[in-house]
Amino acid sequence: MRRHGTTAIVALLLLGAIGAPSAASAHRVMPMRASLPKPGTPSQIAALVKVSSSIEKLPSPLLPALQNAGYDNAANYYPVIRQQCSGTTECVFGDKPSKTTVVLFGDSHAAMWLPPLVYDAGQLRFRIVLLWYSACPAASVTVWNPSQHAVNAGCNTWRAQSVSAIRALGPSLILLSDRTAAVDGPGGKPIANATWKAGMERTISDFAGSKLTVAVIGDITALTNEMPQCLAAHPSKIQDCSSPNPNPGFKTHVADEEAAARAKGATYINPQSWLCTKKCSPVVGNMVVYYDNLHASATYAEYLSLLFETAVKPLLPAG
Repeated sequence: MRRHGTTAIVALLLLGAIGAPSAASAHRVMPMRASLPKPGTPSQIAALVKVSSSIEKLPSPLLPALQNAGYDNAANYYPVIRQQCSGTTECVFGDKPSKTTVVLFGDSHAAMWLPPLVYDAGQLRFRIVLLWYSACPAASVTVWNPSQHAVNAGCNTWRAQSVSAIRALGPSLILLSDRTAAVDGPGGKPIANATWKAGMERTISDFAGSKLTVAVIGDITALTNEMPQCLAAHPSKIQDCSSPNPNPGFKTHVADEEAAARAKGATYINPQSWLCTKKCSPVVGNMVVYYDNLHASATYAEYLSLLFETAVKPLLPAG
């Protein structure tokens, strides 16, 4: 757990201005910080989120510091996951000797939730295996690679191989998580709601025959403004950087995934209220919530550890 110093990382390069977080943040290392907040209780988190939209000025101290916020992602604390995680032995955390295994499977939104789940693994004595591939949803849908102007065939291959590897591993629990906002299908066209729902149902069904327990972690709201650049531009009016929840500027498949989980008898874990009310503030308490406009910061994600523990514990074997 990085709270206890196992991820002490040497500071590199980042003592200057805020950089572009999205692609760059996966390849740069954030300076070390003094300490992290203890995980919040459900009541503490609810209270902070409730008043978050009234915060106008950047708090002090801000966690992480503004110049570091764009690099506050899981890969900077668990460097082995930086490129991707394939197979079931590459990215293993928590109580590694444990006979209870939890698999976290999906795209960068699966990797995003690694910090709180590593914390929970220490508390509940399970090992966690992360399998993730950038821009490759857990839902069995074909996605478009805009940089290559072609279908991302590698995603489909990786997903199929990963499903087989997970089934062979036989974990106690599989957590599916992916980004659903602004994900295009073949030809760069939006993916139909029914197609996404069917795709998530297919992935859940891929594990059904092995009687594995499956849960879907719902998507979070995408912000209109890029973080933390917007905070730097509006330090005294940070609500200028907030977004409505749901955000009409993005087509998402949040409802489709919840419907798919319900249709297949899988548990649906909804993190929406952990971050947002009817509006998503870029800061909750004194924490930066997003490290870009699509992903929760590692600091805030770990602050949610006890909420994840409450959601995951009933899904694990007793004893």
